Amino acid sequence: MDKIKWLVLAAGEGKRMKSSIPKVFHKVAGIPILFRILNIAEKLNIETGVVFGKNIEIAKEFVKDKNIEIFEQKERLGTAHAVMCASEFYSDLEGYTLITPGDTPLIEQKDIEEFIKFTIERKAEASILAFYTENPKGYGRVFEIDGEFFNIIEEKDANEEERKNNLVNSGIYLFKNSLLSKHLKDISNNNAQNEYYLTDLPSILKHKGYSIAVFKTENEENFYGVNDRKQLAIADIIAVNRNIEKHLNSGVTIYQPDTVRIEDNVEIGKDTEIYPGVIIETGSKIGENCTLKSGCVIINSEIAENTDILEYSHIEGAKIGANCAIGPFARLRPGTITSENIKIGNFVETKKAILGKGVKASHLSYLGDCEIGENTNIGAGTITCNYDGEKKHKTVIGKNCFIGSDTQLVAPVKIGDFSYIGAGSTITNDVPECSLALSRVKQKVIQGWPEKKGKKCRN
Repeated sequence: MDKIKWLVLAAGEGKRMKSSIPKVFHKVAGIPILFRILNIAEKLNIETGVVFGKNIEIAKEFVKDKNIEIFEQKERLGTAHAVMCASEFYSDLEGYTLITPGDTPLIEQKDIEEFIKFTIERKAEASILAFYTENPKGYGRVFEIDGEFFNIIEEKDANEEERKNNLVNSGIYLFKNSLLSKHLKDISNNNAQNEYYLTDLPSILKHKGYSIAVFKTENEENFYGVNDRKQLAIADIIAVNRNIEKHLNSGVTIYQPDTVRIEDNVEIGKDTEIYPGVIIETGSKIGENCTLKSGCVIINSEIAENTDILEYSHIEGAKIGANCAIGPFARLRPGTITSENIKIGNFVETKKAILGKGVKASHLSYLGDCEIGENTNIGAGTITCNYDGEKKHKTVIGKNCFIGSDTQLVAPVKIGDFSYIGAGSTITNDVPECSLALSRVKQKVIQGWPEKKGKKCRN
């Protein structure tokens, strides 16, 4: 196949977004709009360049880990001018350059593959991706005569009859590099916006005798553009619904799917059940035969098979083993790693906690910066006191321990294997294995104290 490069035009200021963040970095289904496009280019192994505008310094921070070439359009003089600003990118006269807008988050890999294949098979020197729509308002219209491309007319420059045409321009093109290098300068700014439209180039090339092809599709949704917050919300709904449909077709049960949010790059095993109101954010992996009850939020976490996440639990940056029960109302923060057969109950919070096989913390505890050995039981109200006001410290609890309710473990501290901590203790020193540690003030009883204070004790 001929060599292909991909140039993304992302110089728009996105004023209608009313945001300090460039439009193309707002997220759809958990992924920035531009990254959704760059991810396709990466999968297809296509060399990619991006044209940014006034927001270039902010943009560079967002894309610093991306393998792309960056170009700057210092003045907003139109799409053709933006392409001119990247002239170095297509200076190799061999092959083609694919040009797409940076604000179309719903485009799919197959759209690009089919478009390129269509162009190469017809040996076209340039091609346009167009789609049919019932509502062409706002789009440039694509015109043909006897099945051959004739021209593109922007809506602002079209008359009433021309606006009735429902074959519209997606803003996606494929040009031979030699044509871009030679003929971009032929575009004028004699139009309503006084800008250099890239849409003029196909008709210029047509009248010079070059072969121009029009790839037509009925799949309008894939080329939906985002210019404001409302359109961003619509694109997000479409992308999330696509993800839900994919998982339903892969053997996942989703109850009331219109209430569930599953973002991109999420893996879910078959026979997992997802209840209403669940949110699964990008990067998460859920094993087979899991249950996610209503109100759960899963963020960039891994959950192994046969694990239940009960109602309103919040899991972020955690790795949960198989056959575990989490929640309800549990919060697992980044760095939490559990083995299998773990029980973390209601109102338990963990952070940087490593829990061995069979650990139970059934309710009302904070376990931060700690390691807990297998089969240890953590009583209600237990706290690992990990912060001394300046630094964080670690608590290590051995295997087969019993930590009584309302225990404070003041880190750094170690509890040996097979040891017991009496309820209500504050432990500040290490406890050796096979020991019982208690730390309580001796109980004192003063009989008749209320009466001495003039209070009634009996009816």
